[in-house]
Amino acid sequence: MPVITHPWKSSKDPNDPLPVVTVLGPKHVQILSNASTDTDGAPNAPDIDPTGQVETSLRLSNGWLGEGEYVNSLVIPYFVLPGNWKEVTGIPCYLGDIARLTYKTYTVYAIYADVGGVKRIGEASVCANQALGCDPWINGKVRVGIPYGVYYDIIPGSANLADTRTFDEIQAYGSSLFI
Repeated sequence: MPVITHPWKSSKDPNDPLPVVTVLGPKHVQILSNASTDTDGAPNAPDIDPTGQVETSLRLSNGWLGEGEYVNSLVIPYFVLPGNWKEVTGIPCYLGDIARLTYKTYTVYAIYADVGGVKRIGEASVCANQALGCDPWINGKVRVGIPYGVYYDIIPGSANLADTRTFDEIQAYGSSLFI
């Protein structure tokens, strides 16, 4: 199993372990990192997170079929990949691809809905983090994520935007891929 080495960080804390990206097969990549809470897509993102924005990379104009122009972090489980993902790994992932996120005894299926910066890896929506047992809220603001130990099992090329519009549809489709 080849491990892809790149100087991505899992958080801003220099003492945190480095993320590990492993190619498990031609259609299976695993990331071990943290899960910083991404608020992008939430209609109130700028109010609940100083870096939050109402836009996500996946949107109605490029294929999103769910409710709203952007993928709402509060109700849809999604994950983020760095903007240099394909350049570094050579593995094309497409918006809408499915991943199984696992932390301790929790699991949630999520779609690839946002592209992040090029220095960090390990972000998931508010909804995904909550499904993984994290309460990211402090005084009405999103302040907390999940520490190192989150596995992202990604199936590149698995996007099916017609069947992944809601939380329940994402869970059903994801579970059918990981049998």
